[in-house]
Amino acid sequence: HYFIQSNLSQFTMSLLEGVGHLSWWGFSPSSDLTTYCTHNQEGPLRVLCVGANDLRHILRLMCSGREVEVYLMETNLELYCRHLLLLSVLLQPSHLMGLQEKTEMYLDLYGNSHVRSASFKFVKNNIPNYIRMVTDEDYLRDILPMVDLSLLKFKERDFMEGIFKFWAASETNEETFPMERLWDSRVRSFLGDRYDAGRNVYDMDFSMKLKERASLLDFNEYATWRQTGVSFEVRDGVYDTPNRTLCSGIVKMIGGAKRLARGYWGDIVCSPYLAHGIHSTLKEMYEVRNRLNVRTASEVSEFNVMSLIHQINTGRTYDKPPKPDRFTLAAPKEQPATLEEVIEEEEEEEDDDEKIEDGVKDLKIEETKSNRKSKVPVLELNKPHSKLKVKLLPLGTMEQLPKKQNMVNTFDLIYLSNSQVSYFTPELTAILKEDAQVVVENVKYVTPISKELEAGYLPKIKELATKAKCEFTGPSDAMRNEFQLTFHRVE
Repeated sequence: HYFIQSNLSQFTMSLLEGVGHLSWWGFSPSSDLTTYCTHNQEGPLRVLCVGANDLRHILRLMCSGREVEVYLMETNLELYCRHLLLLSVLLQPSHLMGLQEKTEMYLDLYGNSHVRSASFKFVKNNIPNYIRMVTDEDYLRDILPMVDLSLLKFKERDFMEGIFKFWAASETNEETFPMERLWDSRVRSFLGDRYDAGRNVYDMDFSMKLKERASLLDFNEYATWRQTGVSFEVRDGVYDTPNRTLCSGIVKMIGGAKRLARGYWGDIVCSPYLAHGIHSTLKEMYEVRNRLNVRTASEVSEFNVMSLIHQINTGRTYDKPPKPDRFTLAAPKEQPATLEEVIEEEEEEEDDDEKIEDGVKDLKIEETKSNRKSKVPVLELNKPHSKLKVKLLPLGTMEQLPKKQNMVNTFDLIYLSNSQVSYFTPELTAILKEDAQVVVENVKYVTPISKELEAGYLPKIKELATKAKCEFTGPSDAMRNEFQLTFHRVE
């Protein structure tokens, strides 16, 4: 589903070649969606989030302090699996994993084509727990009560179990998912004859659209990601293990027959920096010296994600200063540098003399009598300081929701990603409350879209909104300056 029906073929081809069939991250910065709902009400705020592709908005909602019920619908079950994985990373207890380590592992698994071996081992060791989450509702309710999978179909849960089992494949058996070759194949297919001049192409994409709109993004890190798929190298380490969580399958014609092709079918042009790395509330993040940003989008992402994880686990705003910028680190010093202090949550704000190795600390595995034979590690997670509840919806259920009696006049806000706006239909009105908002993701950071298609985006959405009895409430320069486009239901 895409937004400009009259140019569907042109838009789809340009998007699929670069953005891919399945997006693993969003194409706009994280937003606290509760800020779009200004009316006071009793009970939880109900939000329908369609096609967000990651947890960026969920993390902000967890820090909002409001009681929120999120009904989440994605386009692929692989995304649901990644949501469970990344939630388990950020909710690790402090005695098993510190704040710095959580942040590094979260970003590693979130946006890198190749990850550190420690990240892979964490995933592999916890596969039995993830499988149990999707097959045992009582276990999920006990270990991660904020997530509800009861609305998913049994066959969807079975498929998710198969995805988790694929993630657990041997680290050395790279042939099952040769990420380096798959990434290069996508880049070659997208660039064609321009492949040998790839860096010049990246420079053009960066200069023509991203440089002005995402001022914190650094060209060198963007070009490195475009070429290798590795975006976050927040610590010195070896990123050589294929990130199996970025694997998905699509149906392709192979040998004259339709077959499922497993590979990397995600974004290769926009970058995972968009979610957490191109916007900050701190002025020092935007400092420029010698016409260069003192901080990269990777560093901004690290600080923003660390702040969110800290607040989710402690219930307090993160008030530590950012790390020294690259110019400060490069400046000569009279005294030798000391080990950087590892920032932890409040309960561990005591001296920690242990040096962090390349990877997470060895997991302290507790075994019960019932699992000693199988050696399955017990997953221990913090209870977040949040009033958020997330309910995962079956795939492709948007058209059925207005027909369900229990969904009529249910939602205070509906969020539609820029790839799911075709659901902005008159039928949508039935599940909106009278004073509800519809928030549509902007396309200002979607690199492959031409200026003509971008200019036609808002007028087309306004057409859809009018038919759905909604009116545009954003500013006149929303396409240029806003991450999201807002609409209000009218009678």
